Amino acid sequence: MPTRRQFVAGTLAAAGGLAATPGSSFAAAGVPSDSEVMGKVLQVERLMVLAYRQVLASGTLAAGEEAALRQFLAQELEHVAAVATRLEALGASADTSPLDLTSGETLLAKHHVPGSLSDVHSRTDCLKLLVNLESVAEGAYFTTLKTLGSAELVTLSAQAMACEAQHWTVISGLRNPGIYVKSVPWPFVTGSS
Repeated sequence: MPTRRQFVAGTLAAAGGLAATPGSSFAAAGVPSDSEVMGKVLQVERLMVLAYRQVLASGTLAAGEEAALRQFLAQELEHVAAVATRLEALGASADTSPLDLTSGETLLAKHHVPGSLSDVHSRTDCLKLLVNLESVAEGAYFTTLKTLGSAELVTLSAQAMACEAQHWTVISGLRNPGIYVKSVPWPFVTGSS
């Protein structure tokens, strides 16, 4: 059974738009490889881990909030491990080492996330940063769904995207206690390339 990428390429070839043969390179058509796509996701996940660690170290959250965020950090670490395992299976390198603050701040700017990883001195700052980053993570996984050729990676991405959406919902609820409408996820996920 052909992958989605092979199906699309074959369809385009039949329409005269692209000469595709089994095993042909899609790089010439500007389609990133699965390892390139998942490498970007790994970078976002490493940023998520750094952000959760910074927020938890801030000491600004209530005990119940910290308990919830510790669970989310554990899930982000599972995402890092899962993505790294898949990258290594593809023959790509998978850096899972913790990001330093400078690299993290650079990634925040790259993804247009307001705030700072080192300036989390209030509960509001912490929760706002995490909500914004959960949106970035959702978008990163959403973007993968457009280009991945592996059904296994599509499944992983969809599952992780749903997990990030759950994190977003809980953190939004913590930010806006009693205002349930602000905890309802935005119905449209977008990503960047």
